[in-house]
Amino acid sequence: MKSALLRSQARQSLGNCHERHPISGEIGYKTLKQRDRLMPQPLLPFGVEITNLTPGLALDSLSIPQLRAWVAEHRVVVLRGFDEPSDEQMLTFCRQLGSVLEWEFGAVNELQVKEDARNYLYTSREVPFHWDGAFVGKIPHYIFFHCRIAPSPGCGGETTFCDTVRLLQRISPDERRRWEGIRITYSTDKVAHYGGSFVSPMLATHPVSGESVLRFAEPVADLNPVRLEIDGLPAPEQPLFLARMHELLNDPEGCYAHSWREGDVVLADNHALLHGRHAFTQPAARHLRRVNIL
Repeated sequence: MKSALLRSQARQSLGNCHERHPISGEIGYKTLKQRDRLMPQPLLPFGVEITNLTPGLALDSLSIPQLRAWVAEHRVVVLRGFDEPSDEQMLTFCRQLGSVLEWEFGAVNELQVKEDARNYLYTSREVPFHWDGAFVGKIPHYIFFHCRIAPSPGCGGETTFCDTVRLLQRISPDERRRWEGIRITYSTDKVAHYGGSFVSPMLATHPVSGESVLRFAEPVADLNPVRLEIDGLPAPEQPLFLARMHELLNDPEGCYAHSWREGDVVLADNHALLHGRHAFTQPAARHLRRVNIL
């Protein structure tokens, strides 16, 4: 019953997107010949998959205003069937969406398991929910992923996304009021491309849509741990609070787990979402390229 309701809601949401931003309309395509090239499908419980039906089509054939509209509406946009971009083509495409965040290693983060990993991101283990850019004080609007190598089906390694706007709509007014009084100090040693400490309230405002969003990162008890100091909540209540947050973030009604296919491109709204990764269930290769776009 719940699955049928979620499918109905996803189709309705995609239909609403078409009414506001017609797929075959002026905004969606650079030429009228492209109107039949893309096949949209709703994802559950949110998101949209756009599959290219014409071989040889590159990412730069897509309308940037339409991509922005899809991300604003659906939070996650999965693009399939497009030619694999080079690093240069990928960055040129990303810069049409905004300024690209440069790290010590450059703009492209190569996410794959490393034998000598010093940070949990580069292992095969779980990555708890978080948002990008917090430790450097520059919060990207979009996260761009491109999958070069996908793990075999059933091996785990799915990237998880939690729609925090939906989450805040599901909790009770009393719980939300308690969250409004909580501020958390996050700290980690700088052994990768980020580190230090920062303080964040749990609730914030989406800088583009004005919606209320959740800013919460789960603690990390792995390579390069992330520690939380929670202000506004008595210490005896904090273990139950963290367990409650883990339950809410992973609730299937508001969490989309993306199973990667080779060539997938995923655009995600870093302001509205938190993201993480399921642990791999068996050894498997996976190579993602990630770009943060301000």
